[in-house]
Amino acid sequence: MNKKKQANPYFILNVSPQAKTEEIKKAYLKLVQVYHPDRNRGNKLAEKKFQKINSAWQILKEPKKRQLFDKSLKPAQTKDFIQSSKNSARSSGQKVIQEKAIDLEYPLKVSLEDVCQFRARTIHYLQPVNGSKVKNLLKVQIPIGAKQNSRLRFKEKGGAEGKKIFGDLYVRILIAPHPVFKLIRESMDIILERPISFVSAIQGDCIDVPSPHGLLSLELTPPVQHKQLLKIKEQGLFKNSEGKKGDLFVRIVIDYPLKNGDKIQKQIKNMTYSQKKIYVEKFKNPSFIYPKVLKFEKKLQQLQKKRKRAT
Repeated sequence: MNKKKQANPYFILNVSPQAKTEEIKKAYLKLVQVYHPDRNRGNKLAEKKFQKINSAWQILKEPKKRQLFDKSLKPAQTKDFIQSSKNSARSSGQKVIQEKAIDLEYPLKVSLEDVCQFRARTIHYLQPVNGSKVKNLLKVQIPIGAKQNSRLRFKEKGGAEGKKIFGDLYVRILIAPHPVFKLIRESMDIILERPISFVSAIQGDCIDVPSPHGLLSLELTPPVQHKQLLKIKEQGLFKNSEGKKGDLFVRIVIDYPLKNGDKIQKQIKNMTYSQKKIYVEKFKNPSFIYPKVLKFEKKLQQLQKKRKRAT
């Protein structure tokens, strides 16, 4: 009875018989990533290939087992055996297909509001399959509290060198700079500068303050100081999926009328608070233009329009 012919472990791992153990190990680990059962559920061909890869590694990792196998090879078999086997396959009319998974990465630009309000985006990307580019689309749910440069993994939505084994698609979250908010590093707190007229600073006012969660009202207790920092608790970004939030800090910027602004600042510099209250009465007229306040209000209107379109 003929002995069953032993499979060539060098051929299975796609390495030369002269390769060092470290090189063989790298080739083995690379193939394991491609054919591992966890990545190929229900794929019988990949399962058999994985078993062969492990068997080949068991032979080549042990010096004694490898020596025994090398002695069983004919001298001609130790030279260019991989290329000769491919050539023989071609000459017999067989098509040589190198099955390999291709991982892809897609950069997804999102806003601070997107990572606060559980929004979804549909992305369009080109999926490489067996040398061709296939148009694909995928709905991506942006997680609450997603961090800058975090990645979302979509199994088997990547590409393939072949037609059976697909890699993964990684969607990288890129939080775009915001027109109003600034993210405070290493926390989920945010800060914004809110211009107010010098009349509001002296007499007090109720002002609109945007947050990633919607528009808020903030009561100003006079007198308000220039660059005073006011804290609104838990109106920052989500710290985690449990719903805990950072804080929103509002830095007050006191603005003066476009006309004679420098002169007004000098006049009120040495006034008492009571004198200032009387003095600002004449500047309540809407005809007085406060440029910083006006610019901020325009940004606020644009922000509100974008939010309406997003919802």
